[in-house]
Amino acid sequence: MTKVSLTTFTLIYSTLILFIYYYEYYYFNKGCPEGWTPFGTRCFKFFDSKLTWTNAEKSCQSHGANLASIHSIEENKFIVDLIKKATGENRQTFIGGHDAVQDNLWMWSDGSVWDYANWGKGEPNNAAGKENCLEINFPETLWNDVPQTLTLNYICSKDASLKVTLGDLQCRCIPNNN
Repeated sequence: MTKVSLTTFTLIYSTLILFIYYYEYYYFNKGCPEGWTPFGTRCFKFFDSKLTWTNAEKSCQSHGANLASIHSIEENKFIVDLIKKATGENRQTFIGGHDAVQDNLWMWSDGSVWDYANWGKGEPNNAAGKENCLEINFPETLWNDVPQTLTLNYICSKDASLKVTLGDLQCRCIPNNN
C-alpha cells in the first residue's frame, strides 16, 4: 500500500474541489438555481406576479435574493431582454433602487454601490413627493421613479452559488510522522 502524506492528500483534495467548482460554475448554469438566469456573477429571475415595491423586495428575500441592482449598460440590456423574453414586451418592472431613506439619494436594496443610472428624460422627478421606488422600461430601457403603492412585476437577483457534493468520496489518510 502506498502511503500518502497529509500535505499531499490536502493538495490533491483541494485541487479536486477547485476542479469541481470551476467545472460546475462554467459549464452548468454558472451556479444559478433552476429557473434563474446567469449574468456575470449573479442570477436573475423575472416574477410575473404584481406586488408593491416593498412586497416585491420581501418576495425576493424569501428566495435568498433582492430586487435587482444594475451596474452597467450591459446589465441593463440583459435585464430588459430577460423581461421581454418572459413577457413578450418591454413591461414596466420593479428593480431594487429606492430613495426612501433620503430624497434623491438613490441606493440599491442589496446594499451594492450605486454606480450606474439610466433615467428617462426628466427623471427622477418625485412627482407629488411620493416616488421613492424604481421601475425599468419607462419607456424601453429607461428608468423612472414611482410610488411605493404601485403594483408591478419585479425582477430579483442574487449571487451565483455553488453546491459541491462529492458523493461517497472515501480516502484513507495516513498522517505524516516526520
